[in-house]
Amino acid sequence: MRALINSKPDMMHDPSSGPAKQIRPLPPRRGLHGPLLVGLFLVLASLPLAAAAWLSGIEPAASLSELATALGLVAGALLCIQFLTSGRYETFSGRLGIDRTMGFHRIAALALLMCALAHPLVYLLDTAIADPRAAWQRLTGLVSGDRTRTGVFALCGLATLALFAVWRSATGVRYELWRASHGLLAIVVVGLTLHHAITIGAYSAEPSVQWTWWLLALIATGAAIMVYVIRPWRMWREPWHVANVTSAGDGAWQIDLRGPENAAFSFLPGQFVWITLEPNRPPFHDHPFSIASAPHELPVLRLLVRESGDCTRHFGRIAPGTRVAIDGPHGSFILPDEAATIVMMAGGVGIAPILGMLEHAAGTGDRRKFHLMVAGRTPRALPGLARLRTLQNRLDLTIAAFVDTPTAEAGFIPRQITQPDIAAIVGDPAATLAYVCGPPGWMATMTDALLETGLPARSIHYERFDYASGGGRIDRARLYQATAVLAILALAMIAFALR
Repeated sequence: MRALINSKPDMMHDPSSGPAKQIRPLPPRRGLHGPLLVGLFLVLASLPLAAAAWLSGIEPAASLSELATALGLVAGALLCIQFLTSGRYETFSGRLGIDRTMGFHRIAALALLMCALAHPLVYLLDTAIADPRAAWQRLTGLVSGDRTRTGVFALCGLATLALFAVWRSATGVRYELWRASHGLLAIVVVGLTLHHAITIGAYSAEPSVQWTWWLLALIATGAAIMVYVIRPWRMWREPWHVANVTSAGDGAWQIDLRGPENAAFSFLPGQFVWITLEPNRPPFHDHPFSIASAPHELPVLRLLVRESGDCTRHFGRIAPGTRVAIDGPHGSFILPDEAATIVMMAGGVGIAPILGMLEHAAGTGDRRKFHLMVAGRTPRALPGLARLRTLQNRLDLTIAAFVDTPTAEAGFIPRQITQPDIAAIVGDPAATLAYVCGPPGWMATMTDALLETGLPARSIHYERFDYASGGGRIDRARLYQATAVLAILALAMIAFALR
């Protein structure tokens, strides 16, 4: 890719930054493609099911009993796979985007909980139809029995994980508390689930099925070790520190980080990092922030941060020299070169990754047409705008700055962005790419407006750090895609029950 990847070290020169410097080549884009990830997920999720159906040698029981068994087998497999979709693994999220893999993680968690809850109840369905009182007695026996105790504890743990996640979103529980409790409780639930499956399940007692459980347990264990041991150690390998903290407007800060001159860290423009500030330690205190600088500025990383929570409200008081742990780069919000026109839309500090892209485009002599729309409450709520206007001297770049409040300052449009504003800059949909970054609801509105211009969904790129499914048309399409994947798994369970 011309605009992103250099085959050898080059010389870049920003006239405003002093003499030219030799820079390192950019890293290649990583990650598996979507269809391959879907196939891998379905294989792993149905592995115990397939082993039980084809390798166990056990004759199938009644269909409802087999369906109950299938629900338990798939629930256990999904639980182990959740460790992969919740982690920061570029192999899985590098091309799709970590927002999509984490969004799928949440949808799969709901499917997992439903399978786990239905697992014991479906066993009782025949009895419940014939004799509800007998079914209730069987259920209480299952709940209080010694043999099923670890299964009951696992189910309670799963419900706690789900309820705490919902409660955190509604009440604003501290991120660090939720992060620690969620991961550690998930590890305990995996252990309880595997013990229950192997000690009580007829199919799981078979060597062929046991091997699938050990494989899935190994995957979950490896992912947990990566998250809680290896990645925190890697984050401290290089001596990064805070070089400077300056105001970037209302409630926003620019944080300049500096690493060693020979730092191994490299990134693609538009990507982001997780950082942890000393004296805190990863993995429970790291937070994601987009990189607002270009790769040729390394070993300096520039971040734009809005005060919005327990962590960021203290950033204005960070002392220069504070040690920083960095995990990254991450994200698929990067700029290829197959389009002639680039439409960029940023709300508030959502300008950060776009600023990094434009800095890189200016440094590489990119000659494409760039249209940028920025939006904020006031002119002071648009960080990086002065720097963007200097980039107009080096790029074919038009900028439109929209603010919600009336202002007498020149260069600002005192209203919100409208669909006709967007339609006026899109041009040929076949030769245009759009990049949107900002608050979740605002992004949904902007992406819907882009679709109205005729721009296809595949040409609209955005990432969000809240991992919500969102309310826009593209978000809903992604929800339907995730649901379709889980529906295939449901069909596999039905086929297992009817075989």
